[in-house]
Amino acid sequence: MTITNYHIKLYKKVGGDVDHLQRIGTSEEQTLENQSIIVAMAELVAQLKLLKTGKVSEQYRIEIEQQLNELCLDDDVISEMKKLKSF
Repeated sequence: MTITNYHIKLYKKVGGDVDHLQRIGTSEEQTLENQSIIVAMAELVAQLKLLKTGKVSEQYRIEIEQQLNELCLDDDVISEMKKLKSF
């Protein structure tokens, strides 16, 4: 599973809601892989929100950064992930 710029746009389109993806997404957008990625992105966005408010330990911050590095295609995607908000 790799988060790309395509997934950033898809996340924004459906407001981070996999159910909304199923209602309005095209058949290409509704794949199981895309659904899994949107769910993972929503979880990461929630974790990043905690990170931004300083409500996590240093160890948890490191784990979040590792997840971003493992799941995101490149630094541009990581940067865009950090800008996303929970809906």
